[in-house]
Amino acid sequence: MVLLVTVLILALQSPLFAINGKSNRATLRGLSGVGVLVEQLTPEVEKEGLIKNQLQIEMELKLKLSGIKVLTREECLKAPGEPYLYINVNVNTAKTESDIYPYSIDVLFMQKVSLVRDPKQTTYAVTWSTGGVGSIEKSIVSQLRTSVEEMVDLFIKTYLSENPK
Repeated sequence: MVLLVTVLILALQSPLFAINGKSNRATLRGLSGVGVLVEQLTPEVEKEGLIKNQLQIEMELKLKLSGIKVLTREECLKAPGEPYLYINVNVNTAKTESDIYPYSIDVLFMQKVSLVRDPKQTTYAVTWSTGGVGSIEKSIVSQLRTSVEEMVDLFIKTYLSENPK
């Protein structure tokens, strides 16, 4: 029983899905940079040390250090396709019988696209993504930062493979 629970926990804490096929990766080709938007975190999560503004700064720095230009909000709105990396860490802190919280992490690359049948019709779409789900003890919620970093690393690797220097 302990082995089964351990396997399930490990499986649930790994990235479980990705939209990372050849055609999805190709949508990153030719970008001059990306904006970054980290979704708001609940006060309970921030109290445990996972802070939105800090996560925003760290992920932007990670992209910059890899050679990817991080666009300001204004630059992003002016860039073709208005490309941005959307990061959402959702931790369910509702009252439970234990201090174990379920969570999901989504790292989505969004950009403006047009319809083939009506090119004048545009909308935003996810053209690349990765994410995962799991559960975590309240006392180590801040460690979800590592999972976000790993997912952003996957984006960086994919971006650089499509935009070699």
